[in-house]
Amino acid sequence: MHFGATVGEACATFAITNIDDLFVLVTFNAEATTSQVITPYKIVLGQFIGFTIIIAISMIGFGISLVLPPEPIGFLGLLPILLGIWKFCQLFYPKPEEPTEVNTAAAMKGVLKISLITLMNGGDNIGTYIPLFAQVEKAAIAVYIIVYYILLAVWCLAAALVMRQKHVLALVQKYVDFVLPILYVGLGIFIIVKSDCYPWTIHQINDATASNPGEGTMAGVTTFILLAATCAMAWITVAKRKIQSVVDVDLTARDATPQEVATGDTDAIVRRDDIE
Repeated sequence: MHFGATVGEACATFAITNIDDLFVLVTFNAEATTSQVITPYKIVLGQFIGFTIIIAISMIGFGISLVLPPEPIGFLGLLPILLGIWKFCQLFYPKPEEPTEVNTAAAMKGVLKISLITLMNGGDNIGTYIPLFAQVEKAAIAVYIIVYYILLAVWCLAAALVMRQKHVLALVQKYVDFVLPILYVGLGIFIIVKSDCYPWTIHQINDATASNPGEGTMAGVTTFILLAATCAMAWITVAKRKIQSVVDVDLTARDATPQEVATGDTDAIVRRDDIE
């Protein structure tokens, strides 16, 4: 194990999977300025509890992977790639603001609320950590986890400092949505390459057949999965846009006159609202 390279990989994977969590932390810190329930101490404690649950789930998934050949686990590296594609699709659909309350946590306060939201926001962490842990040495996993906890503390401190630098926050928010898809795709490629899952599978296919169809088979399967997933995500994005448009028109039509509803003249409604 190369300690320096392992620490670098841990830092990179933590940053990629927790950029969005930084904005959640900023939201909590903003709430803490006016709330008696949310305090900086509770934010830090809740984050560590929620992140610990994420690590525990990831380690359970890693434990299950130990009974399987290590190479095929590398195909889970497709998950960060698909996450990157999904985040790219979301560029064409405005995301709602990060919630500070969730239905299941409505009755919870302070630490429990923050822990739950941290866990709900950690799906991409779990999807990344399981295949990543399966491809590194056992000692490296311990280094990864220690570095993750150190960086989590740094993340909490950074969120508090960012609240004092509003122009920095605005700049990051402006470009992060464009950078994240690239980072996730790059992370998925890193996991796949590190695992040697494709050479291993191609070798298995070629050994089981008279010819050598391994490369073509894997290329076709991978292309199909990525294209199918991309089309599905694009369709979902378009469907969301259409549903939102229908809702907006419906809400607008509630203020329309009978003549405007009959003619579908929503522009008249907008013009009237502008005048008002």
